[in-house]
Amino acid sequence: MADTEQGYDPKVQVKETGPQVHTLELLSTDAELKGSNFQRGIAVFGRVFGKVSGVEARGIERVADDERQAPAPNTYTRIFLLWLSSALTGNNIIVGLYGPSLYGLDWSQATICATLGVILGSMCVGYMSTWGPKSGNRTLVVTRYFLGYYLSKACCLLNIFTMLGYGMVNCILGGQVIYTVSGGRTAVPVGIIVVSILTWFIATLGVHLFQFYTRYAWIIQILTLAIMIGSAGPSFITSPFLSPDIPRATASDRLSFFSLCFASAITWAPASADYFVYFPTATNSWRMFLAGSAGMSLAMALTTLLGIGLATGIDSNQAWIEASLASPGSLLAASFSNLHGFGRFCAVILLLGTVSNNIPCTYSAGLNLQMLGRYGPRIPRPLLTTLEVVIYTVCAIVAREYLREIMENFLPLMSYWIVAWLALCLEEAWIFRRGRDYDWANWNNPHRLPMGLAAGASFVFGILGAVLGMSQSYFVGPIAKALPQKCDLGMWLAFGFTAVVYPAFRCAELHVVGR
Repeated sequence: MADTEQGYDPKVQVKETGPQVHTLELLSTDAELKGSNFQRGIAVFGRVFGKVSGVEARGIERVADDERQAPAPNTYTRIFLLWLSSALTGNNIIVGLYGPSLYGLDWSQATICATLGVILGSMCVGYMSTWGPKSGNRTLVVTRYFLGYYLSKACCLLNIFTMLGYGMVNCILGGQVIYTVSGGRTAVPVGIIVVSILTWFIATLGVHLFQFYTRYAWIIQILTLAIMIGSAGPSFITSPFLSPDIPRATASDRLSFFSLCFASAITWAPASADYFVYFPTATNSWRMFLAGSAGMSLAMALTTLLGIGLATGIDSNQAWIEASLASPGSLLAASFSNLHGFGRFCAVILLLGTVSNNIPCTYSAGLNLQMLGRYGPRIPRPLLTTLEVVIYTVCAIVAREYLREIMENFLPLMSYWIVAWLALCLEEAWIFRRGRDYDWANWNNPHRLPMGLAAGASFVFGILGAVLGMSQSYFVGPIAKALPQKCDLGMWLAFGFTAVVYPAFRCAELHVVGR
């Protein structure tokens, strides 16, 4: 293979079996077999998974042009369906609940804020997806050309926490649904483990099985959500709140909910190109952007609006009140309650959406682990995937009672670093590298990539802006405190601070360093 990771083991080779399937072969000498138990275990694990037909053994190594899939007429449909299936999930319904229940918005206000928020966030995801076919590199390998070799590793670490957090949330939600459907006979940890096993199976086999899965999973998921609309829709209150006991929502409430919906979408941006590195170089970027943005926007808008509708009907439905007090997953299951046995079946089918959302999280986190150090590529990705699943499964079991608190604080916190990272990527690509060719063969050569000094300094300014403007239960920044009403401005100040200072820092870096 032409491109190798720093420290890449020449005795670990990828055997090409076609444009879509790669089989891992580990060639060990007797001397190496006398190494540590850990090294021998890694080699054995790689051999076992490498012999399984169809396992994607490739890690973060660049996919060369001649290894890509052939152009196909359904390329953009596949992109659309991948994001559609991945985002038709219960955790986005939970995000919608916060519009009326936490911020006091009525149906019209919450719908407008949610729709605009998810569309804007989805456009960011659609744009970053286009770098997969262009480069053949994973998202945070591509950003080495924007942020530099070493700062991109810090972003990898942050994205690992983001993806593991999503995995934990999805597992908890799936466990709560199974617990409710079973009438309490199946414990929440059992449901968590079920979701984890299903996720592990598909994520371990690789992106090709995931893409195949998403071509068809959306059909069952969208039918289930349509049944939810028919079952729970009559209880939705779509007129403005008229009760004098409910305070009118303020501009800060609308901005906060808009930000939350935007954050729920944009958190996929640092992983979005990972799933398209096998697409042909000739893939049209504009059509890919439109297909990805439309797929994610449609799915997230539908699910978030369902959550808004459920939240508006809670006060008028005693069964929903009791379910919402128990857990968010119980509320989702209760929305099918008037369908009795068929309703319980539909609630279980919601797990498909949870698994669809969990697979890309797990897959990308494994790749990010490989990017952290020089020895990362030596560890087979299936082993890293297994490790991640174990970690977030244990965390989900321990934190299963705190899903609401995790959702309220997790999404905004993760979005702070992502918007700063996005500002750096956009300005570097559109201002400093516009019209220039990229030498993608240097993806792992720190001496041919930017130093990252300007990006690092700008990133620090962005995090400073986030701290000044954030408003969370555990900390309120001085700018947020100065506002007459509570509002989390951390995400927007992080983006603004980064975007303002980076051009000047980058010009200085180019003048002094030259790269």
